Amino acid sequence: MEGGNFGWIELVLFYGGAIGFGVWQFVSMDRKLKKTRAEREAREAAEKDAPPPAA
Repeated sequence: MEGGNFGWIELVLFYGGAIGFGVWQFVSMDRKLKKTRAEREAREAAEKDAPPPAA
């Protein structure tokens, strides 16, 4: 092995890590957005069902 394969191994590891990190960030943000959306909808539903304030 002359060393030509080490370049390919380095490229695969580097870009694999970068793509993996990007996918992880996407999934993480998707989870957080879904959680935030559900909390907001629950809060809005609770406000809608609450009786109006007495004047």
